[in-house]
Amino acid sequence: MNAHRTPAARALPGVFTLVVLLALPTWPGVAPAAPPAEPAWVVSPFQPGPDLPPDGRSLFDELFADQVGPLQLPYPFAALLEELDALGRCPDLPDGRCVQAVLIPLGRSLQRLTASPGFFEKPRIVAAMAGEPDPGRLLRDRLYLGFVEGSELIEVISYNAAAGRFEFQVVRDYRAGATPRIEYARRAVCVACHQNQAPIFSRPLWQETNANPAVAARLGPARDAFHGVRPDRGVDVPRAINNATDRANRFALWQRLWQDGCTAAPGPGAGGHAGAGSSAQACRATLFEASLHYRLNRGRAYPSRLRDLLRPAFAAAQAEHWPGGLALPNSDVPNRDPLRDHGSASDLRMLGAPLADIPAYFEPLQLRRPSEVWTRLDDSRIDAAVAGLAEFIAPTNSTKLATLTDAAAPPAESVLAAAIAAMAGDAHGAHFDAGPFRPERLMPALLARLGHDVGETDPDDPANGPAPVAAMPIHPPSRAAGPLNHYCGTCHHTPDTSPPNFLDGDETTVERKLEQCDQRIRHRLDMWRVAADQRDKTPMPPPQALLAWGIDPQTWPASPEFAALMAYADRLGRRRPAAALAGYETLPACH
Repeated sequence: MNAHRTPAARALPGVFTLVVLLALPTWPGVAPAAPPAEPAWVVSPFQPGPDLPPDGRSLFDELFADQVGPLQLPYPFAALLEELDALGRCPDLPDGRCVQAVLIPLGRSLQRLTASPGFFEKPRIVAAMAGEPDPGRLLRDRLYLGFVEGSELIEVISYNAAAGRFEFQVVRDYRAGATPRIEYARRAVCVACHQNQAPIFSRPLWQETNANPAVAARLGPARDAFHGVRPDRGVDVPRAINNATDRANRFALWQRLWQDGCTAAPGPGAGGHAGAGSSAQACRATLFEASLHYRLNRGRAYPSRLRDLLRPAFAAAQAEHWPGGLALPNSDVPNRDPLRDHGSASDLRMLGAPLADIPAYFEPLQLRRPSEVWTRLDDSRIDAAVAGLAEFIAPTNSTKLATLTDAAAPPAESVLAAAIAAMAGDAHGAHFDAGPFRPERLMPALLARLGHDVGETDPDDPANGPAPVAAMPIHPPSRAAGPLNHYCGTCHHTPDTSPPNFLDGDETTVERKLEQCDQRIRHRLDMWRVAADQRDKTPMPPPQALLAWGIDPQTWPASPEFAALMAYADRLGRRRPAAALAGYETLPACH
């Protein structure tokens, strides 16, 4: 059975369960068993959400756009990395740097062809805030940058605390003498690969990066360093980045448990703080108290009475919201050695764009199975949630809290419980409403209850910076594109040239682009007629796009809609059979 499952089926646990059960015989007088519930995604790989933040702004905006006027961004890229490095030191990371960066000359990003054919002269730089340089704010695991010299563009992923999600942005006009501008990217394009709606990275041994000795050896003759990033590094740096993306991948899980893990809390006042406006708010107050204790105890323990209070709330939430469990999307893409088939070539530049070809198995577009599924919210899962939420509490706030509670006459545990109970009773529990977990909003109220003067602060007021801007096409859908507008427009009707924007422009421009791109379009559509394990490329539209539209990828190739799309592609002309191709990247380029 598994050998015939498509990538879409392998990515969705239990997608074939109902089919199998319906195929089983039924016996007279015996009702068929109900199919097991499907796991619920922590965050959907198929519903990317709005391009602009529904609330707040990105961490990158807070760092560099916290003013009225032009974006204040250091140039060149080495200066930007140096400014981030200057925020503080992280002794537990390589070279004590909180910002870790690798070189990826032959990667899988949308910008992978930017430096062609000089991939090793201008490798892509991927940098991550893998440590915590500033104890007063949370930066670790919350900022990621991608840059290729000469692209005049920086790709940015950074956390938005107010919305409880990562934002995808693009810095444009990043060049000497220009004024850079920041836009929120087309989120659907990003989530096609970033199916966890967060940063992704390859699995060990990270052979695309300069941790691969063969890659480092080809980078070395080009330069001693690329914007301050040396090519001669081992696996310590990519391991630090991989650890950061793995931790960041779980942010959505902790937020989901905070927001929904308490919404079915049984009974009035369940969760321990009876003064709250509802059982859900009381449950969150208990979860907040547990995370504070865990932080104050340096990650060792929290009072067991709080776990006892959370247990029935989480059990009720699971029964109501995700009886089949919670599926955590995968932040890891397969490890890939880009030189495996070309390592003996003396001049890789001669290979050109085909050197950057990505076989289907390695494409980030491939639907990925969940990294794990939480089928039971038992005590170990409750402990993990408490520990995860504790990481959202800034070190300086926990230090202040420890000072105040240690100095109190009653036991610290009683002092903290009383203060949180008072907060839970304020304004009918509004401190613990259903929004994202935001200790930076909760801590001032708690510290004030304990007698600490916190002043008037609102660290992420959107009014502090310029209004967010989204990248938008300036041309309406082209009549010449026919059904491609519906099935391909989300990713290809944009102002960006990667992925190819063959649907953007006036009628004449789109007609020219379609003529240029017809073989690549047809090849991607043809992949729907090829067995999943024999495809050289992910089919288009990708399975996750079909699932977002409520279309079953299993039946799509036999549908009249697909037939109409193929008929349109046939009319584009210049069709060449897939079997005759020397490789996808040998087809005429699509710009």
